[in-house]
Amino acid sequence: METKVIRIPINDHNLFNILPEVSEIFDSEDAVIYTDATKILIVADLHGDKNSYYSALRMRSDLGCDTVIFLGDYIDRGPSSLDVLEKVFSLKNEEPDKIILLRGNHELKQTNRFEKLFEDLEYDEDLYVRINRVFDKMPVGAVISNNIFCVHGGIPGPVKLSEITKEDAYPYVWNDPSEMAGIGKSPRGLGMRTFGEDVFDEFLRVNGLERMVRGHSVVEEGFKWWFGERLLSLYSVLGYCEKGTVGELGCVLL
Repeated sequence: METKVIRIPINDHNLFNILPEVSEIFDSEDAVIYTDATKILIVADLHGDKNSYYSALRMRSDLGCDTVIFLGDYIDRGPSSLDVLEKVFSLKNEEPDKIILLRGNHELKQTNRFEKLFEDLEYDEDLYVRINRVFDKMPVGAVISNNIFCVHGGIPGPVKLSEITKEDAYPYVWNDPSEMAGIGKSPRGLGMRTFGEDVFDEFLRVNGLERMVRGHSVVEEGFKWWFGERLLSLYSVLGYCEKGTVGELGCVLL
């Protein structure tokens, strides 16, 4: 007996039913979100990996964390971009004040146009535009208890937090820390930059901060300290699909 495969049209994916609500929530949020929650779990890149997402949720439950900050890069590379995006957006809709979703570089159309998202959408231009309009409204950073700055990538210089805008997200989702002083060219390509410890120190000083937590970089152990253990780099994909390395789940409890 022949088995029939029933194909659900891509535009019937539940993700598109929840976009209006989450878009409205993002619209109401500032570019930098402040939280004074006492028990916070920070989760870095997920890259379309449902196992990493579920592992983070289990950790939240086991540790009894009230608030979760996701550092971006929910999509691309992994096999389940749309499902992961649906899950984090649904979580945001259910707990808008406890779930903070920051924007990553893969939530930029300049990146996801040429990665897996457009393919996963079966090259549907309308759906692609709809998702990226929501990405444009996502916050760029979060500040915990007025002393820890959370961001996907890095900083463009010693800017004041009040100067960060959603429209100028690019350097905050792309830039990386470096052992070299100052602002330098990034090996990632044109338009990306690195920032040294001197720039980092000044950024902390002008904003009265003590530390930074970021994602964006592949770290097989799940985390890496920079600048005298004042900048923590996390990576939360259990199996990194591009390079074939399998790392630990990089999350931090604050």
